Amino acid sequence: MIKHFLFIVLSSFFIFFFSWYFVHLTGINGLDIKSEDTLPAIFIPFSVIKKGDIFLDDYFTQLIGRYPQPDDKSYVKGLVPFYLKYANGHYVSAFPIITAFLVVPVYLLPVLAGMSPSWNFLIFISHIASALILALSGGFLYLLLRKHFNLSIKNTYLLLGIYLFGTVNYAMISQALWQHGTLQLFLILSLYFLFEGLKTESIKSLFLLGLFSGLSILSRPTALLSCMLIILYFILQKKKDCNFINVARKTIPIFIGLFICVLFFAYYNSVYYGNISNQGYSSQLTKGWLSPFPLSFFGVWLSPSKGILIFTPVFIFSIVGFILSLRKRNYLFVLFGLIVFLHTLIISFWKHWYGGWSFGYRMSSDIIPFLVLLLISFINSENFKKYAKVFYLTLVFSLLVQIYGIIFYDGVWHAAYDKGFQNTSWLWSIKDSEFAFNARRVLVKVGFLSKACPKCL
Repeated sequence: MIKHFLFIVLSSFFIFFFSWYFVHLTGINGLDIKSEDTLPAIFIPFSVIKKGDIFLDDYFTQLIGRYPQPDDKSYVKGLVPFYLKYANGHYVSAFPIITAFLVVPVYLLPVLAGMSPSWNFLIFISHIASALILALSGGFLYLLLRKHFNLSIKNTYLLLGIYLFGTVNYAMISQALWQHGTLQLFLILSLYFLFEGLKTESIKSLFLLGLFSGLSILSRPTALLSCMLIILYFILQKKKDCNFINVARKTIPIFIGLFICVLFFAYYNSVYYGNISNQGYSSQLTKGWLSPFPLSFFGVWLSPSKGILIFTPVFIFSIVGFILSLRKRNYLFVLFGLIVFLHTLIISFWKHWYGGWSFGYRMSSDIIPFLVLLLISFINSENFKKYAKVFYLTLVFSLLVQIYGIIFYDGVWHAAYDKGFQNTSWLWSIKDSEFAFNARRVLVKVGFLSKACPKCL
């Protein structure tokens, strides 16, 4: 298994990194930093290594020099860009910082060797780090599938191919230091130790289940729902064989792991942020639920420029797998389906349910591991042989969409059509969808539409 694990990690890392490097080197796509959301995570490792803190004061001028305020292109003195917070006299990240901590080992040797935080170096090292996070999650997904789902090598690699290259993990998450890649890595590890804990009840496995669940929540708060349901599943499974006191005793290591994460959060929140109100998402808890529900819920799945089933149509069979699991009362896969449904339902109430300036269904990328696991029910059913051609056709299309994203996603479509969350009609246009827009851009560049599409120029 270790040889396969290393092969998956190294090969997927190579594909992730050199896909970007090719379009960067050739000038096909010049958007090297995919979003301002990722800027703090790119710089924090420097602060951790050089000064042992997470303050971004030393890099503030460099940051606003290139990324002042996306909503106000001319930087105003005293204005703090949305991706930063000013707390206790220092600039800190407006987003969770776990991803930045996770990639410190990648930065360590170059920084200690004297590399300066130039933009060229930061772009290069951050792409290495983000590709590595996703590659590692693929490696651990392999271990999860082989050890706890007893899949054949063929079907394991089939699902890994979908996870790594048929979803926005390839075109978007592996290409920048988003929170989503870290969350998926820790969620997969949580699932791995969930099954280890169910089988062996070892203190180590249960502690790691709690620890990785806590880390996934710290990485991105949206993991709270998934982790709660995963731990609840463990409790319900053990309740079948044990009385309440024994079940409570077995969950103690889980909650110790979670508590360590709570202590860590309390520590860095008090030291660096001062209080919870300075955390990036805290101010949005009561202001961000402004989506046009239920239209937004259908948009999460079917929007021509953001929908899960548009950018990864092979996930149609995840829905089929969920239905088959309901019929067979396979409660594990029902749990996966419930996580997917509740996550997309909750996200659809959020004003930026479509993920802002990003490629595809970024806001729903947190549940990609569960959508992939739901495919197991379909692949193991008699329906797979019957619909194999359709399945592989949607898989090929899913792969092509991600390659398309690697080449084309540069934010130009958003600049041309994005009207924000208050009027989301632009997300339903087929004629002006991101796919159609970039097709016109190609035609313009080869001379077929020289004057017909001014927005494409």
